[in-house]
Amino acid sequence: MQETDSIDRKFPPSAKRGVCILIRFFTISMMKADRTRLLLYGACPAIVGTSMLALYFSGVPWLQNLASPAHQREFGLIENLQNLFILGMVILCLRTARIETGTLWRILWFGAAIMAIGILMEEIDWGNHYYTALTGKSLTEKENFNIHNQSALTDWLKRGVDLTFLFGFVVLPLFANRFPPKIRLFIPLLYSALPLLIGFGVSQGAHAMEDAGWPNNQSLNKNISEFREMFTYWVVLLYLWEVSRRRIASPSPKDGESPGA
Repeated sequence: MQETDSIDRKFPPSAKRGVCILIRFFTISMMKADRTRLLLYGACPAIVGTSMLALYFSGVPWLQNLASPAHQREFGLIENLQNLFILGMVILCLRTARIETGTLWRILWFGAAIMAIGILMEEIDWGNHYYTALTGKSLTEKENFNIHNQSALTDWLKRGVDLTFLFGFVVLPLFANRFPPKIRLFIPLLYSALPLLIGFGVSQGAHAMEDAGWPNNQSLNKNISEFREMFTYWVVLLYLWEVSRRRIASPSPKDGESPGA
């Protein structure tokens, strides 16, 4: 009896509830209840991730170049899937903004679209890749024209993104019911943990395969993290989709009403 009391004191009810939710979430019956989300958050990321690994480490030049061309990785499937997900964010935000009736919500969606456009421009090096491919010249004397690939910032950005996503897409959903409805509107589903875990596994697998000497064209040398970036943008796209669905399903707010009202 004393041992049980000791355990109860060590683990508060909120922590035990979060563990129970996590265990219940990964049961077969729970997953069958929402096959669409299991497909979008689990099956599709796993298929895409393993497919990109198989292509890049296939040892077949044309398959490797399909995933990431030796002359310019930005023109391969790995990079362009990222661009496609970001473009999807832009379209989703703009479409949702059009049907919103609340002024502040429209501002939020348009703001999110502008941010996504900025991220897209960063990913395509502000058009420098295409300019170089067409003219043979570069818009900058540096290796990259964009900001996020500058050596001084890259490591800090990766760490910041990792911590933010761990907290926002894994920890917060465990305690979503403890927040008021206005806040819960913005909290991601626990399903978001699936593509993040898959992305981590694919990225670690890519690092291990590279270190083991699996054949590749070296286009992602020192940039193996590009595998994980696919899942980063995938998760954000799905998050925006979920928030958009919640807004469409909820009663239309009056003009000027604050978000979450």
